[in-house]
Amino acid sequence: MATTVFGRDEIILLLGAGASVEAGIPDSNSMVQEIENLISVDERWTRFKDLYRYIRSSIFYADGLRGIFGDTVPFNIERLVIVLEELHKRERHTLYPFVGAWNPKLQEVAGNGFENILAFRSSIIDILRNQWVVLPQEESAEYYSGLLRFQREYQYPLRVFSLNYDLCIEKACSLTYVQRGFHQREWEWRLFNETSDDPLPIMLYKLHGSVDWSFNEDGKVRYFDSPSSIRDEDVAIIFGTSYKLQYIDPFLFCAYELRRWTLDSARVIVCIGYGFNDDHINGILEQALRQNPERQLLAVVGPGDEQKVAAEKERICQYLRLDDGTDKVVTKACGAKEFFGNGLTISALAELFPQEDDLFPPLADNTGDEAGADSLHAFAQFRDQEQ
Repeated sequence: MATTVFGRDEIILLLGAGASVEAGIPDSNSMVQEIENLISVDERWTRFKDLYRYIRSSIFYADGLRGIFGDTVPFNIERLVIVLEELHKRERHTLYPFVGAWNPKLQEVAGNGFENILAFRSSIIDILRNQWVVLPQEESAEYYSGLLRFQREYQYPLRVFSLNYDLCIEKACSLTYVQRGFHQREWEWRLFNETSDDPLPIMLYKLHGSVDWSFNEDGKVRYFDSPSSIRDEDVAIIFGTSYKLQYIDPFLFCAYELRRWTLDSARVIVCIGYGFNDDHINGILEQALRQNPERQLLAVVGPGDEQKVAAEKERICQYLRLDDGTDKVVTKACGAKEFFGNGLTISALAELFPQEDDLFPPLADNTGDEAGADSLHAFAQFRDQEQ
């Protein structure tokens, strides 16, 4: 029987909010449910009740016009905050000159000068940073250490792209083994250069930022040991790549790297707890799968019966604009904890591919290094042109 061999950078991981649920961190939908509870019972939040209901109803109405109804409407914490940020722009919004007048109901619930818009957003950011994405106990994220176990089996640096703000990977795997791209606490993208003589086992790209990241006055990003010391207006997180793919690091670089490695070297892309609600990320995945007929996507979708898992695959294929009968998307029904503990193995990933001799021949290190150096140089030129 032939042995499937995975070369360097042929396995890419993408983590969504569902990967951290078993660590005690709510996913995006659960955060919305918590807001709905707060505006009903907490006097600090009840003033936002009418505003929230207006925004939620408007989003569902807009999606309904496109034939999207009920549970299929992608309404989560990211979309809620994105709408609040768009409304807060008011006269600065691109479409403002083309709008005759604000909806009277919006003016009523938003308050004078749209003060409730900013206050509502600030309250969400505050509770997200100080409660929702804070680990209740660090040991609750211990299952993330399965990444290190798998990396030792893989024997190459493991590129992990995360859409999460939490510190689960950093706590479970230790910063000693995780490359986050910081030198003396300041962001330095060159640390991800794979030509490094001694790369760290885990290369972690946090696509939407991190709860411990902060913007300096000069616009650069630093990280702090105590996230609570960062002001809400300085925290370096974004909501939704498709909405706010800023032409600044680290966000631009991390998105560029996801595109680069999924299009270039990846043979299998493993998505764990990702809901496929980010259009920009979906576009990158779709392009990667279409470009290479041998490339596979494994989606860990959580526990469920056969019917539920089949429906989830159909939904994923719809979001990626692929035929739902494709064999390029494979779903696995288990939680992240079980997957990191038992499901993430070389042999399990090899089963995704036909048994062919030399399916993935090992890559020569010097070839990968030269290609990587050229690609990083190309990124530097691209970034300079955009700024």
